[in-house]
Amino acid sequence: RWGRGFGLLGSIFGKDSAINQSNSVFGLVFYILQMLLGMTASAVAALILMTSSIVSVVGSLYLAYILYFVLKEFCIVCVLTYLLNFILFIINYKRLVYLNEAWKRQLQPKQE
Repeated sequence: RWGRGFGLLGSIFGKDSAINQSNSVFGLVFYILQMLLGMTASAVAALILMTSSIVSVVGSLYLAYILYFVLKEFCIVCVLTYLLNFILFIINYKRLVYLNEAWKRQLQPKQE
């Protein structure tokens, strides 16, 4: 139940819905998005990276809750994935702050 659509999408859209994919499909899309958008200095890319990182951390907290309190299990791969998502969140936050400062410097009039 919890391995597809985060245990939520099947009850909302139906078990056979195209959106009720395995959690690994959503993870794969997320990590590919992080990798590709991470190669650009675009403001839009930085915002997408930050937003998707926030969603991944919230999703990780939800899945960690399910793992520990509902399933009463411990999965080292799962916990490492949650940790990776949190690290990506921190990296994307620092990247956004750095790019924001760089853009501000570019917009300031140059004094000679």
